[in-house]
Amino acid sequence: MTGFLVVWALAAAVGGGMPADAAFSEWFVSRGVRVEIARAAASVPWIRGTAELAAAPDRILAVVTDFARYRETFAPAVKTARVLERAEGSARLHLVWPYPFPLRNRDAVVAYAWERTDGGFVLTWRDAARPGDPREGVRIARVAGEARVSPNGGGSRVTYAYLGDLGGKFPRSAEEKAWRAEPVEYFRALRRALRLPDPAP
Repeated sequence: MTGFLVVWALAAAVGGGMPADAAFSEWFVSRGVRVEIARAAASVPWIRGTAELAAAPDRILAVVTDFARYRETFAPAVKTARVLERAEGSARLHLVWPYPFPLRNRDAVVAYAWERTDGGFVLTWRDAARPGDPREGVRIARVAGEARVSPNGGGSRVTYAYLGDLGGKFPRSAEEKAWRAEPVEYFRALRRALRLPDPAP
C-alpha cells in the first residue's frame, strides 16, 4: 500500500460500532471490491467494501482469527501485531502501523470478537486500551469495525466496514487516498492468504 496507511483495525464510532443509520453511497469498484462511503458532518467517514471470495466461510474465519500471523497476513500495512490476551471467541491485540517519515507510527489496542451466524460469521473489533498496555507512536483512540461473511454458492460474500480515523489531521487528498486503498488492500491480503487470484484493477 502506498501513501498514508489506514489499516485493518481502524473503524469506530466512539463507544460503539457502525451506526445503524449510516447512509452509504456508491464510491468506486476496484479489483472486484465494491466500495461505499458514508460521510458524516464534522467526522471521519465510514467506508464499506464488499467482495465475493472463492473460499468457504470457515477458511476465511481461520485467516482473520489467526492473530499470531496478522503481521505476515496484512504486511506491509501492519508493522507489529502482538497478542495480549486470547480466549474462546475473542482476542486483544496491540497493533502498530508504519507511517512514512517524518510522521510517527500509529498504534492501538484492539479487542476482537467473533460469532458464527447461519453458515457464516461476524468478526467485530473495537478499541480496548488499558493502563500498562504497550505503546508506540501516536495512539489511535477510536477503533471499531466489522467483517460479515456469509456463504454464497461455493464461496463467500464478505463485507468489511471501518471508520477511517487516521490518527491525526492530514491533507484531504492524503486522507482520500488512504480511505480508498484500505478496503481494496484488505481483500487483496485475504486473497493472498487464501491463495486466490487477484483481479485486475
